[in-house]
Amino acid sequence: MSVRKKYSERCERCRMRFELCICAEIPSLQLATKVVVVVSKREVKIPTNTGRLATQALQNSVLLVRGDQEKPYDLTEHLVAGGSQLLLYPADDAQELTPEFVATLKRPCTLVVPDGNWRQTSKMRRRDPGMANLQVVKIAPGRMTEYKVRKESKAEGLATIEAIARALGVLEGEGAQRSLEAVLSTMVSRTLASRGLVDLALD
Repeated sequence: MSVRKKYSERCERCRMRFELCICAEIPSLQLATKVVVVVSKREVKIPTNTGRLATQALQNSVLLVRGDQEKPYDLTEHLVAGGSQLLLYPADDAQELTPEFVATLKRPCTLVVPDGNWRQTSKMRRRDPGMANLQVVKIAPGRMTEYKVRKESKAEGLATIEAIARALGVLEGEGAQRSLEAVLSTMVSRTLASRGLVDLALD
């Protein structure tokens, strides 16, 4: 089967196969925090990419593609002036997102999220000048990833949408976190079903 035929059988929005489409399950969340996902050009076309899925669920969000010469971007143009500008990245010197820390932030916040594997995201942080002046934050250690459709290079690794969900759980409340985690769960279960790894009953 050709690559073109494979893609022609997928939903243009969620990139799932038509019979497993999750578009009806994607929430539409209007939050004060603006989420800016910066994804590598290679990663954005992968059907199981979750950074793109997160931006589809968040009205106040934008997806920027790094490495696309036809659509260059300036990250600083997407930062909300007057509010706190945060980079979600698990660096050793990152500030952990806690309710106490969040209470000190100026609102509204902009949460910039590099999306890709560890190597790709580390390059983004070093090479994207727009990230240099952002305050680096990380989520508190928690339960293991539910993202079972791709292998994580590190045991503590999370899918991008999981990291965003947990960050927004602190910034915006548990409702936003639960909504994003629910759509990820649906995507994972249907992807595994398409691979014959789980049974799934669809209406």
